[in-house]
Amino acid sequence: MNDLTIKLKDISVSFGNKDIFDIDELSAYVNDRIAIVGKNGSGKSTLLKLLAGELEEYSGQVQKENEFNYFKQIEESTYKSDNDMDFEMLSRLNVPDNEGMSGGEQTKFRIVKALSNYQLGLLLDEPTTHLDKESIDYLIEELRYYYGTLIFVSHDRYFINQLASKIWEISDGSIREFNGNYDDYIEAKEKEELEQAYEHEKMIKEKERLQASIEEKSAKAEKLAGKAKGNDIKPSRLASSKQKDTVQKQAFKAVKAMESRLSQLKETSSPLATKEVQFPMSKDLEMHNKFPIMGRDVSVTRGEKLLLDQVSFQFPLGSTIAITGSNGSGKSSFLNDLINEKEGFELSPKVKFGFYKQMDYKLQGDSSVLDFLLNQSKLSADRIRAVLINLGFTIDETLKPVNKLSGGEATKVSLALMFVEPSNVIIMDEPTNFIDINTIEALEKFIDAYTGTIILTSHDKYFVNRVADYVYKIENQNLVEVR
Repeated sequence: MNDLTIKLKDISVSFGNKDIFDIDELSAYVNDRIAIVGKNGSGKSTLLKLLAGELEEYSGQVQKENEFNYFKQIEESTYKSDNDMDFEMLSRLNVPDNEGMSGGEQTKFRIVKALSNYQLGLLLDEPTTHLDKESIDYLIEELRYYYGTLIFVSHDRYFINQLASKIWEISDGSIREFNGNYDDYIEAKEKEELEQAYEHEKMIKEKERLQASIEEKSAKAEKLAGKAKGNDIKPSRLASSKQKDTVQKQAFKAVKAMESRLSQLKETSSPLATKEVQFPMSKDLEMHNKFPIMGRDVSVTRGEKLLLDQVSFQFPLGSTIAITGSNGSGKSSFLNDLINEKEGFELSPKVKFGFYKQMDYKLQGDSSVLDFLLNQSKLSADRIRAVLINLGFTIDETLKPVNKLSGGEATKVSLALMFVEPSNVIIMDEPTNFIDINTIEALEKFIDAYTGTIILTSHDKYFVNRVADYVYKIENQNLVEVR
């Protein structure tokens, strides 16, 4: 085994009255590649802060053998390079030397800063946010050759698959370790669910068997007791009566034994099954054009910069189309011009757009989440409830007032709203940013269930591979179909 880097023992973390997680014992070693996964709010970033030595509100022991560089998800920076930075890496990632950087360029700058000053430990909190595919692939190659302990949080399953040798899962206030990458982790979880379902079914059958036996034996014992009370016992039949009394006692004893066995059966639960979601299209929104969205000699510019130069395309009805490309290539600008039907875009007259909108942290009004969505949809309460449960809401949480939602919960409501509002074309610009893997997987189910047309942009390769029927790439001012 490699040398120990850090060890956590008897750790308990809570904020106010809210317990975040407890750890009996957890260790990381040199050359471990550990991905931390869990729902939004489960404590992933908090665990990184603990490992970095920046968390004060905890109890327990932290044994740290090496120092860590720490890339935070959100951090103020001057974005000005200095002599300690790796200028070759800055150049390869196309990071400009100025203050007016885009979100992706700021992320790249901070990554270079974290990697330039080598330590034997490296902590990364969502390092792929805002990065394009080329930058993600470059970062993966850099981290493959990193010598030391790498521990990271990411919602990018492709990134996790390429790097992780272990998974730390935070769930229900505890942390479990799985060997392998994300696909190995999912396989292990699915196997656990199958075993859980088998054990639950076995327990149910044993309960039913014992209950039936108890009823049968009880009836037999009561019948024997009734006969004994109703008969006068003659001396010549005393031995026979005693024998019957013994049989009766044995019957009652057997009943008690089975009742004891029934009470001692270990309670099991079946894996939580999410109800399948469906988004039926109303008759007035149905389209029959084979290609409801087309473009002829479309040019897209921003300021004086030409992003797309006289491109033509046709997007098939009912398909999911992914637009990919490097940062600044014009993906968001393309979507914006399409929505506004700028010159060259040809849309069916019946097109009705739905959008993914990042909601404010606090929503106004005291209506429940369920009522909020019902008021903006033609779908039934049961269908909307199924959507919310797939997104991780409990039945009680669907009744929570919208003005009491957390930022993560509001984001999930905005995803739900996009699918329950009447539409036949949905536009999504980088929908997987800032949502956890569970929510991304729910979003994939929604996309599969949606009968309309979807056009999205995403740097998430794993997500694109799972949902897109057609993949286009913006490159050299052209729109090229690559799949």
